[in-house]
Amino acid sequence: MTSTTLTSTRSPTDAQRAVVDAADALFSEHGIGPVSTEDVARRAGLDPSAVVAAYPTQHDLVVAVLQRWHAAWTAALERIAAEAEDPRDEVLAVFDHLERCFAADDWRGCAFINLHAELGRQDPEIAELAREHVRQVEQHLTQVCSRAGLPAHVAQTIVLLVEGARVDSAVQRSPQAARTARLGAAMLMAVYEADHSA
Repeated sequence: MTSTTLTSTRSPTDAQRAVVDAADALFSEHGIGPVSTEDVARRAGLDPSAVVAAYPTQHDLVVAVLQRWHAAWTAALERIAAEAEDPRDEVLAVFDHLERCFAADDWRGCAFINLHAELGRQDPEIAELAREHVRQVEQHLTQVCSRAGLPAHVAQTIVLLVEGARVDSAVQRSPQAARTARLGAAMLMAVYEADHSA
């Protein structure tokens, strides 16, 4: 089990923010392998020594990028929960959020999926962070579905729609995956509601 968590225990410095911003962009564009400390420093507008001081190893930097992605995803779920009046609308709003993400010019796929694909076999800690992220998303959606009167297996299916949309959007370079997944989630909830009412 990893000793690193998805939530950073310290507030990042300005230099750390700049380094993580740069690394996140470069990893999305090129993968981890081709990206050097000098590349990150150049993108961040810092000296390479400042990058190493902020994150001594590539592993530390990858963890920081994943923590940033998890924090952004958690904030989005909290915003959606605050804005939605009905839990079923809350479920569908997750896919609306994904569509906006997928439509962004700099979208190259989910960092958890990309970094797990590249490092997951050789770095158990990165693999575990990716699994924990998915577990937390599933836990959140299970709670939302429970408030909507939907069983846990519906939430598990919706998580698969979320993750499948993230993968497809990276391959197709299109937000269509979010719209299709949203329709699938709406149909699933409607079918269960009809069966339950009957």
